Amino acid sequence: MSVGRAPCPVCLRGSPAPVCRAVLSPGHERGISRCPDCGAAYYFPIPSGEEIARCYPPAYFGGFFKQYWKDYCKGRAYAERLTSWRREGDLLDVGCALGTMLAGVRDHSRWRVRGIEFSPAAAALGRGLNGLQIESVPLTAAPWPDGEFDCVHVNNVLEHESDPRAALLAAARLLRPGGRLELTVPNGPVDLLPNIELSRKLGRAFPTRHGGHLFFFSRRSLEILLADCGLRAVSIRCFHLKLGFKARGWLPRAYRQFLADAKEPAGRASESLSLEQGKALIPSPPNWPLYRFSSFLRRLWRFSGSEFGYDFEVVAEKL
Repeated sequence: MSVGRAPCPVCLRGSPAPVCRAVLSPGHERGISRCPDCGAAYYFPIPSGEEIARCYPPAYFGGFFKQYWKDYCKGRAYAERLTSWRREGDLLDVGCALGTMLAGVRDHSRWRVRGIEFSPAAAALGRGLNGLQIESVPLTAAPWPDGEFDCVHVNNVLEHESDPRAALLAAARLLRPGGRLELTVPNGPVDLLPNIELSRKLGRAFPTRHGGHLFFFSRRSLEILLADCGLRAVSIRCFHLKLGFKARGWLPRAYRQFLADAKEPAGRASESLSLEQGKALIPSPPNWPLYRFSSFLRRLWRFSGSEFGYDFEVVAEKL
């Protein structure tokens, strides 16, 4: 099937055309196409489940133990923002990894928390570490009834989904009327820009900045997708301006990461991490008042109406 005959899986319109090739995982190069109507880009054809799994070796999750307190403090700060909206409610975090952010919300608010994590190993480690309900299922197979949650949090997950439309429809199903979807996703045109530029200049494919990204959403494609799924965009803000500079090649050695060889770390890809091994990686906790203040300052650099930064922060409401 040619790309031109396949409608865009995001807006269901358009005739996507190839824009570059990229390395999905070490030794696996694939083509990426872009829709002229909504601006979304994606691997075409969509990789198989086996190909996607290669992006996440077991050792991939060791980093979540190392950033335990960062995620916990992020959850504590998020609890304050949730409580300012509603005093209590039910929160689902999609792609929760070890559930550490949820633990921070649980311990510092009256919100009830649950998580979904695609990796059974990470979900099991998270249940043991944080004592949370973490289901290892796709979002489309979430085991809760319609309208179970007041807020569904999807942080840097939608771009990893092989069917983002089905995933957002599932999130909308789980929300109560008036409930919130809080979505963080890379600014697709900026995320993909280094690969397009380097491919054009050097004539070969490179890994994307973050492994496992299957879709690259533009602001317009997100607006279309949200509306089609029964969600009203309340705000779309752009942030990570420095990364936006780097993606455009405006900083010294901006593309150094991309020019490095994409090699699987020797002796790490097949390792499984035990809970006790993971706990040994957890560092000392940071100073909470200092973290809270720095988090407040970082959130000031989020702009509506701008598409310069590397990431989008979206708040949408179920109609």
